[in-house]
Amino acid sequence: MNKKFFFLLLFGFIASIGLRAQKAQKAPAAQKVQAAQVRRIDTVAVAILDKMSAIIGDLGSCSVTIKSNYDVTSKELGLIKHTDEEHLFLHGSNKLLVKADGDRGSRDLYYDGKTLSYYSMDRNQYGQIEAPASVVEMIDTVSRRYGIEFPAADFLYPTFVDDILAESKELVYLGLTTIDGKECYHIAGMGTDKSFQFWISNDAFTLPMKMVIVYTTKPMNPQYEAVLSDWQVNPTLPDAMFDFSIPLKAQKVKLVPLTAKK
Repeated sequence: MNKKFFFLLLFGFIASIGLRAQKAQKAPAAQKVQAAQVRRIDTVAVAILDKMSAIIGDLGSCSVTIKSNYDVTSKELGLIKHTDEEHLFLHGSNKLLVKADGDRGSRDLYYDGKTLSYYSMDRNQYGQIEAPASVVEMIDTVSRRYGIEFPAADFLYPTFVDDILAESKELVYLGLTTIDGKECYHIAGMGTDKSFQFWISNDAFTLPMKMVIVYTTKPMNPQYEAVLSDWQVNPTLPDAMFDFSIPLKAQKVKLVPLTAKK
């Protein structure tokens, strides 16, 4: 699957909050399956993912906690497991706040529709760049140019389901199971270089609760796992919370594009 679909950056497991005006007309599940040209596609799995994407796309705001576990390859020790916890706040199509803590340090990301501000609490340093005018465009641009990761950002894309179908060889609904006491739909799939699983809540909101990715073509098959909890649907989020205020004695640094680092 393409990088946009499965390279997790920071805050991806939602589908396109407040982007109703940007969403293209979705084809019925049966038409999508026919167009995918894959070995096996379960229309039930497609329908569940379509419903999740549509519901999230209609939200005006939300917040969610994402706890991620991911493998980093060590030549001496093999796969080393790391953990991060991120709190994501989204408002409309152009407001994003991420507060993260874990093995990669404590850091915040503020996006106010014009500027992305990155702040490292460990170093008391910050950087700012001009950004596109929507959350989805910002994530796509910033992750590609600067390598800044947004957790579970895949769900933010209006094309989330279409991207899965375009790259999947298999997509199957496995039935109902339980995640943190909540009944969930369990969906699994296989792409050309990774396998993946989604757990989607079986309730009125049909929100993502967990996902797992296994990189099947990389040595030792490293994994990424994200558990999404504490969902708040349409909370009141004031615009001021997405404005970055420079902390006392913080040092400004330049965010360098990936191409300039070579």
